[in-house]
Amino acid sequence: MYSRRISALLALPIMAVIIAAIGQIPPTEILKDVVSGGVTKLHNAYTTSMIGAILAELINKLGIAKAMVRWVAEFSGDSPYALGLLMTLVTALLFSSLGGLGAVIMVGTVVLPVMLSLGISAPVAGGLFLFGISLGGMFNLANWTLYMDVLGIPRGDIVAYVVPFSAILVSVIIAFLTIELRKLSNIKYAVISLLAVAGLSFSAVQSGMFTPTKAEQAPGPLPESLTGAVVALAALIAVAALRHRSNAKTLPAAAFLTPVIPLALVLFCKWDIISAFIAGITFGVLVAWRRDSVNMFTRSIIEGAQSVIPAVILMMGIGMLLNAVMHKNISAAIAPLLLAAIPTTGLAYVAVFTVLAPLALYRGPLSLWGMGSGLVALIKGPLGGPATMSMLLSVGQLQGVCDPTNTHNVWIATYLGTDTQVLLRKTILYTWLAVIGGLVLAVILGYTK
Repeated sequence: MYSRRISALLALPIMAVIIAAIGQIPPTEILKDVVSGGVTKLHNAYTTSMIGAILAELINKLGIAKAMVRWVAEFSGDSPYALGLLMTLVTALLFSSLGGLGAVIMVGTVVLPVMLSLGISAPVAGGLFLFGISLGGMFNLANWTLYMDVLGIPRGDIVAYVVPFSAILVSVIIAFLTIELRKLSNIKYAVISLLAVAGLSFSAVQSGMFTPTKAEQAPGPLPESLTGAVVALAALIAVAALRHRSNAKTLPAAAFLTPVIPLALVLFCKWDIISAFIAGITFGVLVAWRRDSVNMFTRSIIEGAQSVIPAVILMMGIGMLLNAVMHKNISAAIAPLLLAAIPTTGLAYVAVFTVLAPLALYRGPLSLWGMGSGLVALIKGPLGGPATMSMLLSVGQLQGVCDPTNTHNVWIATYLGTDTQVLLRKTILYTWLAVIGGLVLAVILGYTK
């Protein structure tokens, strides 16, 4: 994978079978437990990814993403700082629902020229766009399902960590923008921005809304919210009927809520993730109804599912590798080595994983989307689920933002006429700072022993 001679789609299942063979797992067990069992192990995660991809494709076909970016560009005026920050936050909002290279190209062809037009250099514009994608990815509900399935942790633990960690990453983005624009007058705007982030974070913590305990005690999506959901659905059907009758073709302002609906339902109404995605899809289709909406929705289902097939196949490989490494023959050999190497105190946790963070690059052993998918179950033993999740999300920022092997990094670099290594050098120190902040946060939250 490092030399780009083989993709992760092939490398992970091949690695799973080779590890199983070296561990002397009987051939019948390799076929049944590693291959067949591994393919279906993460069925929750890739089903959620497919439903989320349908929503993403719907947002694309409705033109919500491009319209939102253009509106924010007009609102921010001619200030490079304001434009860069707002474009990054809008990118994050969009990629809390969007995903895949197609979405990166769709948003990037609008966002990047807007930033370049106000004098933001190509490497800085590319870095901001990458930070926005990574920040949004932390709130992508399909990604949460993967962590829940692999680590066996409740959604509340993810929410309790992601919300404050996002504040850390936003602070790093503000520092990146302020330093890289090299304009002293931006310092006052940076201070105001940081105070706003601190205020919002403090309010969220004081409310107790995102603590693990409260998230676990919260009720499910039904029956408390059933009445409201039925009333909302009836209202949306009425809106769709009126738009159909008048042959409306314009995009209503309410359609801009479509990317936010699933996340809001999960965070505040405690809906399960798939139900929240379906609610977002229903809202988007009905509130922006056109006479060709049935055909558009059908195309969104087909094209959305197609767009996520590489991720689904990758998850199948991850499941195979997990089952291979978790087999008693393999785990018995590897576990003692990991137990000796994995830090068990807060200080060691921060120090060790700060130093080892680059191992998340190139789909390495600290990347859940690469080699780390096989080791994560064993790492979870000494660390515990929440601490493992925090570590993977923290060091995963290096992989998400900086990794030259990411297809979106390659496209962004090519589009900007630069190189992936330039983007790596421009962003790695700032991203590493976010990694340290994320690891310290896990210690503060009491996730480490």
